[in-house]
Amino acid sequence: MLRPHMSAAVMFTWGYYGWGNATPQLIEAVDAVELSRGFEPPIFVDIRIRRNVRAKGFVGNVFEKRLGPSRHRWMKSLGNRFIVTRTGPEIQIAEPSAVAELLDLALESAGHNQRLLFFCSCQWPIACHRATVAGLVLAVAKERAVPVEIVEWPGGEPRQIDLDVTPQVLVAVRKGRMTVPLGKQPDLAQVAGLPWCSIAKLQSNGEKLHRVVGPAMRHPDQWVLPILCRTCGPVSNLSEAEILRRGFGLEPART
Repeated sequence: MLRPHMSAAVMFTWGYYGWGNATPQLIEAVDAVELSRGFEPPIFVDIRIRRNVRAKGFVGNVFEKRLGPSRHRWMKSLGNRFIVTRTGPEIQIAEPSAVAELLDLALESAGHNQRLLFFCSCQWPIACHRATVAGLVLAVAKERAVPVEIVEWPGGEPRQIDLDVTPQVLVAVRKGRMTVPLGKQPDLAQVAGLPWCSIAKLQSNGEKLHRVVGPAMRHPDQWVLPILCRTCGPVSNLSEAEILRRGFGLEPART
């Protein structure tokens, strides 16, 4: 159970979209972010109903074996039954009561200064069964009078990050490039922990561009920031970022 002196336990939702070929770098990034926040490396909970997928880093028990049993659980009980049956509503949690076990695991982990990410494959939580699971967890937490916050990894409030880029990158982004290269060894605690819909101010030779971005991802040979909005200017960027956060389902939910 939650220790009396502890504040709200934070749980993260997450989708592995785009990470299938870079699980070693994913673990490196997540661990760096959590350590920089004063926490132990987190535990991952797989809430897919089945694991025969195309993403090679998440097929079968590959990700489980990479993390080891102390940092990974597969809770098939919280998977989306529709994926198997293809009948009825598009979101059907296999065993809704199993969220109590997920909450117990999160609270137990919190007692060891460790947080929990429960994940599936979908890019955004807004139309994903992980959002339904999050709602069920919060309902159980409310019944128990346990303070819990659930937010899409890596959480946090949007902020601005200033980046010096080459003239070539600035031109490419202005023309529609949807990533900002960060090189092979950026500060992962900073860029991988960047809250969703933060503002990147790109600068080169006195020129500036503003783009709404998400946390860093790994491309084949380097780290990049994904651009979520390429039309946001310096005046409208904050409002655009807020609209995007709500539209993607990235706002935190609390008991």
